[in-house]
Parts: sequence; C-alpha cells; structure tokens
Amino acid sequence: MFPFSRGIPPREAIPAQELAAQAAAVLAEQPDDVFQYAPIGNHTGDLALREELAKLHTSDPERIFVTNGSLQALDLLAAHLLRDTGPDVYVEAPTYDRAVQIFERHGARVTGIPLRHDGLDLDVLRERLAERPPAFLYVIPDFQNPSGVTTSEDKRRALVGLAEEHGFVIVEDIPYRELRFEGTAPTPLAELSPGGRVLTVGSLSKILSPGLRVGYVIAEPHTVTALAALAEGTYLSPAPLLQAVAARSLAAGLAASNIERAVRFLKPRHDAAVAAVRRHLGEDALIAVPEGGYYVSVHLPVPTDEKTFLAAAKEDGVLLTRGSAFYPGSAAPPAGTVFLRLPFQALTPEEFAAGVERLAAVTARLV
Repeated sequence: MFPFSRGIPPREAIPAQELAAQAAAVLAEQPDDVFQYAPIGNHTGDLALREELAKLHTSDPERIFVTNGSLQALDLLAAHLLRDTGPDVYVEAPTYDRAVQIFERHGARVTGIPLRHDGLDLDVLRERLAERPPAFLYVIPDFQNPSGVTTSEDKRRALVGLAEEHGFVIVEDIPYRELRFEGTAPTPLAELSPGGRVLTVGSLSKILSPGLRVGYVIAEPHTVTALAALAEGTYLSPAPLLQAVAARSLAAGLAASNIERAVRFLKPRHDAAVAAVRRHLGEDALIAVPEGGYYVSVHLPVPTDEKTFLAAAKEDGVLLTRGSAFYPGSAAPPAGTVFLRLPFQALTPEEFAAGVERLAAVTARLV
C-alpha cells in the first residue's frame, strides 16, 4: 500500500530522545507546578514559552497567545473575528479542509478564491471584494497545505494592500515556513502590515513535535487578551507540563537544530517526489514546484469522476485523500481533472515513485 493520505511528520524529523531528556528535567525541577492548573491570569500561555516563541519570530511576548495546537488557535480566532462582523470568510481554493470545517462551525460563509502557482488569483479576489469584504481572509502562504504553493512577494504586498483598502483581516497560517529546502523566503505577511491587519498562526508540530500540542497566535495585545478570555471559558487552563517542556526545548535550541535536521532529511524526498511526478504524470499536472514543506500536488486529467478514480487507485494499493474536500463551497478543481495531494515526507523516494507510477497506470487503465 502507498499512503498518500496524511501529512504527519516522519519519526526522523522528531527529536524524541532530546525531548524526553527535557521532559525529565522539567519533571525533576518543577513537578508541583506542572501538575497543577496554570496560575490565574496565565491563560495567554506559559511566560517562558511565550518568551521563546517571541525570540523565534522576533516579536514580543505580549503579542503571543499559546494554544493546544494550531487548530485550536483557528477555532478561537474564528469565534473572535466572526463575533462582531459579517459571516464571510475567504480562503484559497484548494485549502486546508479542517480550517474550513472550523470556520463553518462558527457560522462562516466560506468562499474559495482560486489558487495559482504563485498564490491567490488576485483578479477573482478583487471581484469578490467589490461585492463584499470578508471578516477575514485565511491563507497558508508558505508551502501551502494541500497544494505546496508559496505566495509570491508581489502577491503578498498586494494582499496586504487590499486588506488595508477594504478593511479586512488576513490570517496567515505558517506551520511549514521554516521547512524551506531551496530558494529565498518572501517577506512574511505580518511584516508587510505594521498596522495589525495580519494575524499569524504558528505551530511547533512540524518543526519540533506534534505531541507537544503547541500552537500559537501572534497578534496585537488586545487581540491576545480577547483570545485568552475565550480560552478560559473554553478549557479553563493551558497544559502546564507540555508548555514547560516546549519552553525548555526551545531555550536549549532544539527547534533550530531539528529544523536543520528535518530539512536535510526531507530535501532528497522533495526532489525525488517532484522528479517522479514529472516523469510519470507530466510537468503540466503539477500545480507548483514547492520549495519546501510536505506536499506535491497535481490536477490530474481523468476520464471519470473522483469517487471512481479513488476507488480504482485503492484497488491498486494507492490510498488518497479526497481532493474535492480541499475545495470549499462551490469551488472545484478544473473540469475534467481530480485534485491530488501527494505528501512525500513519510515515503522513501522509491516508495513515492512507485506510488505515482501506479497512479499513472490507474489513469491509463480508465481511459
């Protein structure tokens, strides 16, 4: 079986032994603290952790709000941003399906804006903005999940300009930003908007450990305060043990060293994945050549519907995520194609190539 289904970190990209040592030190030094509720007034997260995250992003601890993973950050942000505005939320199409589920659960009317090889289709976005601005625009600007697209510098500046002009907020989700294998990183959206129009959602899941369950929001202090109030009414207390382990691990330089290790490990898999797609599915199938992250994606021309194609692929041992799930509302892949997200991070180059070759054989068999 070839599992092109989940984007979880490979074991080789998690410094398990080093994290275990940091956890042991925390348990030895402060057991009375980490097994109790967090102190009253500490709902923005462990101060030491916020200080380390602030260093990581050249920010201020007062602008950091720590959550139990990035999905909880998106959940609280949606509750906060949609509370006093209209229900419209604009997203990339395709986009992260779980984010759409969260926004819709909070009553959002989610509209997908087509995603090109270098970011959102700005012409379509401007048309939507002329009709009605959203409460917020959700983007994954670096090595996007699911497409692998990185938003270009020009489009980032245009997005910030449109946010200022039309008065909406941009939520940038950056779980893969540090996993760059080649090229030069564009300017972060938040750095292009000193007026606070951009809220940043980050995570330690891909650069350190998903088991730590550390996500965070970087925002103006008043937004951090509002999110902390929502959090207190939702789960009462942060997780002191996990946050203390994360803080100590960051202070020891584990994130920086692990990013270097993960990039060295993942780059050959990335290069081999791009080559395999070009060889077996064709250059035109690629949505973009990612310069980092976990995903290569394609619009694959097929002579049948998605359900039939996925079933045929499964019969041949290729497990795929339903690509249409990444397209919200009425958005859809180009006519006559299926969208396929192909994670490469957990497969050897040989496994990935064999899986893609089988996909090509499935397509040929259905013609």
